Amino acid sequence: MTITEGKNFFLKSLKKIYSVEEISYYYKIIVNEVFERNVSQLALNPNSILKKSECIFLNKAVKDLLVQRPIQYIIRKAFFRSLTLDVNENVLIPRQETEELVNWVIEDFRGNSNKNKMIDIGTGSGCIAISLAKELKNNMIYGLDNDDSILNLAKQNSKNNNVYVNFFRKDINFLNSLNLKIDVVVSNPPYVLKEEKKNMRLNVLDYEPHKAIFVDDEDPLKFYRLILDYAKLNLKTYGLIYFEINPLLFNELKKLIYQYNFKIKQRIDIFGKIRMLRLQRSL
Repeated sequence: MTITEGKNFFLKSLKKIYSVEEISYYYKIIVNEVFERNVSQLALNPNSILKKSECIFLNKAVKDLLVQRPIQYIIRKAFFRSLTLDVNENVLIPRQETEELVNWVIEDFRGNSNKNKMIDIGTGSGCIAISLAKELKNNMIYGLDNDDSILNLAKQNSKNNNVYVNFFRKDINFLNSLNLKIDVVVSNPPYVLKEEKKNMRLNVLDYEPHKAIFVDDEDPLKFYRLILDYAKLNLKTYGLIYFEINPLLFNELKKLIYQYNFKIKQRIDIFGKIRMLRLQRSL
């Protein structure tokens, strides 16, 4: 099979589910990231022959995409800001909205000469913590999660991206026992209501870890409250918290935050929804 035949096979097999643009993007990603071939060079040599192992991978990728398995899990990689991250089904695929959250932190601290301590609570793949370590080099970055396999993945991603993050294991339900004074908390905790499942795509529902996405509808602010309880004890005066949030819960969350004596600033995401909050601790 030539490189052109491979692309035509991809298009023919997937066109009933995906757009031509999506299919072309997926094929390019596979050729670049899995086959480690330069797409631009292959365009000049469309009759370049695919190896047997590459043909086998293409066939498997088509089968996976037909059942809407995310391309990131197929190639085992995700892209976040300047990072390339290893991912698997144990961790959430990094989103553009989370890039916006990280960008807000970097905007606020770029050029700041202080050596701040920042913690990413619920680090997953490490996308937030590693980005902060890479782009705010004079700060001490911590990453917290409650699963050794997830932490091992995050540590490997940190190593692959040539930065150091102090990753450690801690159950978010017992944050109050964590005696770590901090200047900045950043978190993208689970926040999707179970009632929202009916509006979600199968590539999320069938493959991404539900514990990283969904909260009980009876107590949807649980993780924010736990983080605020931790911050009440450990966040330094005038310290900051950056949250990614569910816009549907904004008003309810705002009431909770005011109980902890924080000032609130909000930002909308690329879709025009309130998605990010910055909280500043008052005296």
